[in-house]
Amino acid sequence: MKSNLNIDKDFLHHAYCIEGDSSCILSKLENFLINELKFSIHENQDFWYGEYDTLDIEDSRKIKDLHQNRPVVSDKKIFVISTNFITEKAQNSMLKLFEEPSGDTHFFLIIPTVENIIPTLRSRMIIIEHGEKGGSIINVKNFLKASVGERIEMIKKLMTSVSDEEKSKMEVVKFINSIEVELKKKIDFSKGNKKYMSLFENLEKVRQYVGEQSPSLKILLEHLALTIQSL
Repeated sequence: MKSNLNIDKDFLHHAYCIEGDSSCILSKLENFLINELKFSIHENQDFWYGEYDTLDIEDSRKIKDLHQNRPVVSDKKIFVISTNFITEKAQNSMLKLFEEPSGDTHFFLIIPTVENIIPTLRSRMIIIEHGEKGGSIINVKNFLKASVGERIEMIKKLMTSVSDEEKSKMEVVKFINSIEVELKKKIDFSKGNKKYMSLFENLEKVRQYVGEQSPSLKILLEHLALTIQSL
């Protein structure tokens, strides 16, 4: 049975970025690895899987260290990384890794959208679009144009739409990612505006807080509603 991921098993690239819904992608990737590539993912020392809300620089360093080991039972090593967001520092840290991984190592990065991936890292991977991209429940363009009161109402709808804590975290990270993408379309960075740079630093901090244990997601989103200026 084919996985429908459009990956050539006979000419396997060293790094893939698959954008879309992770739950759907993971099952198809598992099918590809087991049935098409004939690579076992169960109790295999040459297979590694990591799942993150936000992948930061410490996570990237751990992955770099793990990949140094040669294959033990197979002729290749497979790393599958599923994350909602990768910090820019982590991406820069992984540039050399994704360009020239040691031995026969292959990376599969699963992420809702490649919009937040820096061009230098993106150029080192084969990009695969799978189904609909994992966008936010809230219409970000409407959110940025709305008044503070209207934004608060949007946040209430987001928080009541998902009851599971982990899924709520994922939706909040998707929302923050979508805000960042939309703001980058509207802001001229060549002017070096410190106000806008602090805005993106604020988004990054909120995203990191979301990944902590039992964060108050509603308070974090209300903070964004109050601090992000209308565009």
